[in-house]
Amino acid sequence: MTSSSGTSASVHPPRERWEWNEERYRDGVFSHAVGTERERLRLLESVLDEHTRESFRRRGLRPGHRVLEVGGGGGSVARWLAEQGAEVTVTDLDTTYLDELAEHGVEVLRHDVYTEDFPAGSFDFIHTRYVVIHLPDPEKAVARLAGWLRPGGVLLLEEPSFFPIQDSPHPAYRTVMRAFRDHLESAVGTDTEWARSLPVPLEGKGLGGIGYDARFQRIAGGDAEAAWWQLTLEQTREAAVAAGRATDEDFEAAYRELNDPGFHDLSLAVFTAWGTRQD
Repeated sequence: MTSSSGTSASVHPPRERWEWNEERYRDGVFSHAVGTERERLRLLESVLDEHTRESFRRRGLRPGHRVLEVGGGGGSVARWLAEQGAEVTVTDLDTTYLDELAEHGVEVLRHDVYTEDFPAGSFDFIHTRYVVIHLPDPEKAVARLAGWLRPGGVLLLEEPSFFPIQDSPHPAYRTVMRAFRDHLESAVGTDTEWARSLPVPLEGKGLGGIGYDARFQRIAGGDAEAAWWQLTLEQTREAAVAAGRATDEDFEAAYRELNDPGFHDLSLAVFTAWGTRQD
């Protein structure tokens, strides 16, 4: 589904839910120091990249556009953008998996989107994927990103929402997914349902032409989404079990479900929102 809305909105008061500390995200869950992290990111790219590419195409990406890729992860989006002839800057708190992109003409920066700036009017496109929900105040982050666009530049956000996994009919999958969600909310500070508010957070940020789409990620036993979830869950398993949110037996049962060819369910909902910087 796709809809659009105007640019006027009431100004919301600050709602930082916790004090930002980049180490909490960089060195905690999803740390690049975890041996399976690169493979986990590769799997995520394999299930998300085509939709990301199509979103750029529909928003008018052209050779020569200056593009900022925030939270570049494994680097597949930044690499593809460079192949399209864009002038790409990619950032992350840890650029371990991105440094090789410099050989392809990509500017790689260790940069904190929440505390460090770019000059106003620097970019034709700014893109984030699975980044904003992890920040203390996602709306503050959106306002910062919008301010770095040139007039006519496009802000493109892709963020997940966890509601489809909370009432799964598969008991082990449901249990560990709820445990994972609770761990992210407490240990990382993730707002696991913020994406459902899109595209409203883009309003009042100097953007027009605001629109969005939403889709459900499907998951089947043994597919790439299921493999990604197993690596993702395993990274939080020890903490979830220690906190009493699930047991080791729950995790093992969930992995059996995720490897069963007969398993079919919903994964995350993914909301994509965009807006164009006004003069």
